Amino acid sequence: MKMRKYFIGISIAFLITVLIPSTIFSQEAVPVMTLADGTVVNMSSAQLSALASQPGITLSTTPVVTATQVAVPLPASLGGGFVVAEPAALAAGMNTVGISTGVTAAGVAGASAAAGTITAGASVAGATAAAAVGTGTVAAGAAAAAAAAAAVAEATKTTTTTTHH
Repeated sequence: MKMRKYFIGISIAFLITVLIPSTIFSQEAVPVMTLADGTVVNMSSAQLSALASQPGITLSTTPVVTATQVAVPLPASLGGGFVVAEPAALAAGMNTVGISTGVTAAGVAGASAAAGTITAGASVAGATAAAAVGTGTVAAGAAAAAAAAAAVAEATKTTTTTTHH
């Protein structure tokens, strides 16, 4: 009887290790973003946890940002979701935690994501566009996108006059 319980325990342990991805058990760093200068930023789950504890940095399930923030999508291997922060706070946090060195706010603002698109608030998106930092994929915040759509609609509006005899 003891041998049967031992065998069942070993079988269950084997199945769990096979069925659960190895990234849960490992602390391997995975690519999260590429900065404006081309530097690839890799992050482990432990580093992500440490980053989330830094001032001005939060983890979120949605990319909701203020005018001065960015939301960087996280790969599924890190649990998905977004890191939300102002570019300067995110740069300082990455430098402090040791994820990378010499990261700047401009580098974060012009970054591209490994998993999806970085969402940027209106101020960040405008500053990025004005600085011509074109290496990253940045989606403008909802307010900026709505304002741009309204301006285009107004500029292309036409009127038709019909004359009856």
